[in-house]
Amino acid sequence: MRHLFNILVLNTFVALMLILITSVFMRDPRPERLLLPFVVSWIYATTIGCICWWVLPRIAPRIRGSVVIRWLQLLLILFVLGLGGGTLAFLVMISQPFLRLQLEYIPSMIPCILITLLIGSISYVVEEARHRLQATTLELRTKELERERALKAASEAKLQNLESRVHPHFLFNTLNSISSLVRSNPEQAEAMIERLAALLRFSLDRHGKLVSLADEMKITRDYLEIEKARFGERLRFRFEVPDELLDTQLPAMSLQTLAENSVKYAVGVQRNGAEIRIRATQTNQLIEFEVADTGPGFSPDSLSAGHGLDTLKQRLDSLYGDRATLSTRRLEPGMEVAFRIPC
Repeated sequence: MRHLFNILVLNTFVALMLILITSVFMRDPRPERLLLPFVVSWIYATTIGCICWWVLPRIAPRIRGSVVIRWLQLLLILFVLGLGGGTLAFLVMISQPFLRLQLEYIPSMIPCILITLLIGSISYVVEEARHRLQATTLELRTKELERERALKAASEAKLQNLESRVHPHFLFNTLNSISSLVRSNPEQAEAMIERLAALLRFSLDRHGKLVSLADEMKITRDYLEIEKARFGERLRFRFEVPDELLDTQLPAMSLQTLAENSVKYAVGVQRNGAEIRIRATQTNQLIEFEVADTGPGFSPDSLSAGHGLDTLKQRLDSLYGDRATLSTRRLEPGMEVAFRIPC
């Protein structure tokens, strides 16, 4: 209906322009003398316009061939529509009893056909350009969606690859701890194997996912307890985490990775071991997780690619982009590694 209304408005405009052009050649262009020609022009324009509105959308998509062939077909169709619509309007006006009109058929058909050819050709060009624009826009949107899907798939694949590095690394270090107790303390080694099985079940169930801080603390605490069986009193740890942050979501095995780093570079290299402190705090829209130790420290630049911290940094980038950060800071004594993620 909206398109039909636009057709009626266009026809009224065409009829009005014809009358204005005609008035230029009239000796006495008074409004009352222009009213009847306007009505006649409007009836012609409306009749032809409505027929074109109904017929062209059904015929135009079937026009095929080269540019010349298409235009010849279009002009032929417009000629037929102009002649047919003009004839119908002529028959309506000469048969109506309200207005006395003196019309000649052939002279009245000439402007009908010419105007139909002109306006029809312009409308065809405009519609064809609009359809091309829509097709191009749709193609660009489709390509953009495909690009976004490809990037998402690549990001997910990369994240899964990074996650796959975490669990074997964790397993390797834990098995080393267990192997050192198999002969000296079989019962303790058996208990550690049971704990390891529970930890692996927990971590594999949450592979590639976010976990609550409470669950991540449990993973980290169990890992440290396993390592404590090997290091004894050389390994000391404590958690400083407020209860209101226990539901916070963070990458699985992230705190465990930092705790493992402290065990390697602080506890394992000192005769007296070290203390590990794990803390979580919230500032504005960021939550910071810190793992600090009292070891000799290390140089982040000396760590090889694929190290735990490097893997964690890539995981944070995949999950949060530039909204997450990972940093290191030397303490007196010790080292602190912290990462921040949005709430």
